[in-house]
Amino acid sequence: MTTPAPDPLDAPTAALAAAVLEVARHVEEGPLPSPRLFALARSAELMAASPSLAALLGAEAGGTHDDLHLTPIDLDDGSSTGDGMPVTDPLAVLESAQWPDLAAGGAIACDLAPAAWTVRDAEDGRQLPARQSLRVVVAALADGTTWSAVHRGDEDGYVLGAALLPEISEALVQTLQAAD
Repeated sequence: MTTPAPDPLDAPTAALAAAVLEVARHVEEGPLPSPRLFALARSAELMAASPSLAALLGAEAGGTHDDLHLTPIDLDDGSSTGDGMPVTDPLAVLESAQWPDLAAGGAIACDLAPAAWTVRDAEDGRQLPARQSLRVVVAALADGTTWSAVHRGDEDGYVLGAALLPEISEALVQTLQAAD
């Protein structure tokens, strides 16, 4: 179950929110020893650039597609130090992020200790747990649009909203804009 947020959901933000939930489902099980990066590609552009992928998915490369739909692509970010230890700081991972040309945006998924980060409270007034790590997915488009999902660690699922983790959202937008 997810907690709806009253943040505005125009069409581009709704497409970003859908991609965030797709990434969140993908990383839902198991620990994340280091942050994982995902390029967000416009699905129509991805299908046009890769007719074999379109055929594999049963879509026509030249067919009509939702121009806003985003496809998350898991990147091998190599987030470890020279000694093979995983990098756990999402900001450090973002500092070295290199986005592929097809990326219209990006996302980062990680486990965070909430005491170490600014986490915007949920609009519904419910508090996020302060004593356990949080599974978070933060995504952004190069134009500065952001969306986040923070898993509460209970049956209530995710808290959703724009820039729930302001420092990570801002750093992600900066890396995407630097790639343009």
